[in-house]
Amino acid sequence: MNILIIEDEYSLADAIAETLKKEKFNVNIKTNGEEGEDEALTSNYDLILLDVMLPIKNGFEILKNLREAKIKTPIIMLTAKSEIEDKLNGLENGADDYITKPFSTRELMARIKIILKRINNIEEIDVFKFGDLELDVKNAKVKCRENEIQISGKEFELLEQLLVNKNQISTRENLAQRIWGYESEAEYNNVEVYVTFLRRKLNLLQSKVRIKAVRGIGYKLEEEND
Repeated sequence: MNILIIEDEYSLADAIAETLKKEKFNVNIKTNGEEGEDEALTSNYDLILLDVMLPIKNGFEILKNLREAKIKTPIIMLTAKSEIEDKLNGLENGADDYITKPFSTRELMARIKIILKRINNIEEIDVFKFGDLELDVKNAKVKCRENEIQISGKEFELLEQLLVNKNQISTRENLAQRIWGYESEAEYNNVEVYVTFLRRKLNLLQSKVRIKAVRGIGYKLEEEND
C-alpha cells in the first residue's frame, strides 16, 4: 500500500517513513503544501498524512481542495495545534483522523491500520476469487479446482492487485507504483516480465482465467469461454 506524507519537518517525515517502510508500506514525502497537493491530486495513494502548518499552502486548505476535487483518499492530519477548533476544522472538512504532535509512531501506526482496515475491509479478505481462480492470501497459494501452487514475491503482489481490481483495468503505472514503490527505479517492462511469469503459473494450473493486455494502458483479468 502507498502512503503520501506531506510534512515540512524533515526529521519527523523521515522517521515516519522509516516506520512505515518496516511495515511494508511504500512511502512518498513532500515537504511543502503546493507540491503535496499536486502529488495528492495526480497520483493514487491509499492514505495521506497531512501536516497543518506547511510552507506555501497550509494543510486545511489542501484538505478542502482535495475533498472538493472528489479525492476520497483517507487523510490523517498531523499538527502541533491541539485546540478543539482546529480538530473540528479538520474533521468537518473531511479529515478521517487528527493526531497532535508530539505523538508516538506506535500510536500513529495503530490509527493508520484502523483506517485502512475500515476503508478497504482488509480484515474480511482472506481469499480473492475470479472465475475458477482463488488466491489464498494468508497461505500465499493459488488454487484452480483440484490444482494448487505456492506463489510469492512480486508474482503474488501482482496477482493480488489484479484480483483486487478484477472488474477494471489496472494500469501499468499503477501496478509498478504499488508493487515496486514510488521511489523505485523499476520500469514498466518489469510489470510485463512478471505478467509473463504469472501467465505461466495460470497455464500450469489449467485455469480459464487470462491476463488480458489492454494496449497502451495496462492489464485486466478475463475468463476464457468454453
